[in-house]
Amino acid sequence: MAEPLLDVRLHKRYPNLLFWLSFFVLNALLFLPMAMVSEENALAPPAPSAEGGWQSALSQLLIWRESLDPWRISAELTLMTTLWVWLGKWRRKWLGALFGLLYMLMLAYSIYEAIVIGIYLLEPSFYSQFFLARDGLPFLAEHVNARWELYLVGGALVLIAGCAIVIALWRTLLTSGASSGLSRSSRLIMAGLAPVTLLALALYQHYTARPEMVVSSFGYKLQRNIEASLEIYQDVISFDDNLVRHVYDYSGHRLAHKPDIYIIFVESYGSVLYKRPHFTPAYRALLSELTELFNIEGWHVATTLSEAPTWGGGSWLSYTTTLFGMRIDNHPQYLDLRNKYQVERYPSLGATLHDQGYHYVWLSALDENISEVGWSKYTRMLAVDELIRYRDMGFVGPRYGWGPAPPDQWVLHWAYEHLKSKTDKPLMFFTITQNSHYPWAPHPTLVEDWRALNQPGPEPEPVDPETIGLDAMRANYLNAIDYQLRMLTQWILDVGDENSIFVLIGDHQPPAVSRRADGWATPVHILSKDAAFIEAFAEYGFVPGLEVNDLEPTLRHEGFYSMFMRTLLGRYGANRIAQPAYLPEGILREAVDTADY
Repeated sequence: MAEPLLDVRLHKRYPNLLFWLSFFVLNALLFLPMAMVSEENALAPPAPSAEGGWQSALSQLLIWRESLDPWRISAELTLMTTLWVWLGKWRRKWLGALFGLLYMLMLAYSIYEAIVIGIYLLEPSFYSQFFLARDGLPFLAEHVNARWELYLVGGALVLIAGCAIVIALWRTLLTSGASSGLSRSSRLIMAGLAPVTLLALALYQHYTARPEMVVSSFGYKLQRNIEASLEIYQDVISFDDNLVRHVYDYSGHRLAHKPDIYIIFVESYGSVLYKRPHFTPAYRALLSELTELFNIEGWHVATTLSEAPTWGGGSWLSYTTTLFGMRIDNHPQYLDLRNKYQVERYPSLGATLHDQGYHYVWLSALDENISEVGWSKYTRMLAVDELIRYRDMGFVGPRYGWGPAPPDQWVLHWAYEHLKSKTDKPLMFFTITQNSHYPWAPHPTLVEDWRALNQPGPEPEPVDPETIGLDAMRANYLNAIDYQLRMLTQWILDVGDENSIFVLIGDHQPPAVSRRADGWATPVHILSKDAAFIEAFAEYGFVPGLEVNDLEPTLRHEGFYSMFMRTLLGRYGANRIAQPAYLPEGILREAVDTADY
């Protein structure tokens, strides 16, 4: 066996101390990544709750804890260590190296798991996250404005140092565990821990893959990941759109009146604004102020919360879910749809309104480095009549934040004037705002005349998100939402009329300033000067004004399409007797996969 980095004399003198110290640290490292990205104070276990009696407290201590603290035990590390301690003369160097390699894989998986569960609340799936990383990381590196070359060098140094420390700890564990000076009590404790973990594995099986379990199993985590990957893969390859085309066939319905429809996704606009004291008072005061402005100008507003298919990122999954009327919560599903609908056309909300005589416009204000082939695929998938890209707008002024991007105030006003001078058809307009994207700095300010924003000038220095403290990050986020809602209010009051419908939807909860307990819901506001149209949304849980008091979502993003078309045709249809169905959960892919038409 290779000599450990610690002095051999220390191993001979303190074998028990070094054994338990190395075992404890190696075990804690497997749970530390999740603890670091979870709720505040997760490094310490919560105090046992008095509710439920001693049985509940014991269960919280030994079986399941919602707090993702690192005070847990790895079944595989415990079994490997116990086996090593009791092997005696049958110990071999190759076995110690094999156990060490397995531990490294477990540690790498724990970091990966912490990222996908703790940060993005995604189910770990190698298949899904491979495509997400392949397509998303280069885009993120280009647009987040951080110094990625420094992160790359720093990350490599941290990785090398981390590996060196782990190897030193592992050698210490093996050496002290094989030492003749290791006490009988230490050996017996390990011999007792092993059957306890085996019993937990036998009793709870796949539950030991959950991060809340006190006894955790890498094997069951891996099994669950592979099963989820296979399920997504099967879902992707078995997709058949016959049912989709049948259900979203509105050709038998005709609109007698065709108001302009503006669907604006508001980046990172989440229900966390209702749930954290550092946001709620200012947010509710803002909603009350803006509701009053709309009321004065004769606008009617309805609001609810809707459950988004993604959390903390993945805007494209959220708005595609909404427009396609089908839950799309992973990147492979999105890629499958994009590849499938290059010649065929998906019967989306935009395509349906196009068939009703609308001019379907999609605007992307981000200066994206996407190839022409990529843009063509994107356009064909969306089946838009007109795609407006950043390069088409002739913007020469300073850009801000994520991207960077022009001020949303300028983009929306410019788009309205451009479209109204170009077509007499009713508009179906879609875009997603950019100035409320993480990290919410640097940020534009509202101006009296939006045209003044398109003047050449120096761009603000990009901000490295890692240099922003949590309190400043929260303040920046609240400032960005304040900007968005005030800007959108003024824009609607400036350009809207009796023939306009505006839909404002949050894409997902904001990263960094929200957490698991805040849920997946985002606000949805629908505005029109037609009181009867707005009142019709009460059937789906909407309430008057911009503010809600019940924080349970009454809508899902995938249910918006059928709800909106049902309400639109119910109010403006030529035949209002037979209304199309409302699908609260949209088209279920399971039903699509098994349908036979």
